[in-house]
Amino acid sequence: MATRDEHPERYGWWLNELESLGISTQKRNELNDLSEISTLTENIKLILYRQYKLRFSAGTDAPVHL
Repeated sequence: MATRDEHPERYGWWLNELESLGISTQKRNELNDLSEISTLTENIKLILYRQYKLRFSAGTDAPVHL
């Protein structure tokens, strides 16, 4: 697995993706690798998309709880 030290530009890109989703990554350790951070980002994006789709396909502004 690639670590942030091997590909700092790709690791930084994924951190920026998380920050654009409103998630701050304050603690960084040696266990964080590109696979871990990219999976986290993609899962969060999928959850947000599903919430958006549920809310607006129902035609209501009521909160959707998953």
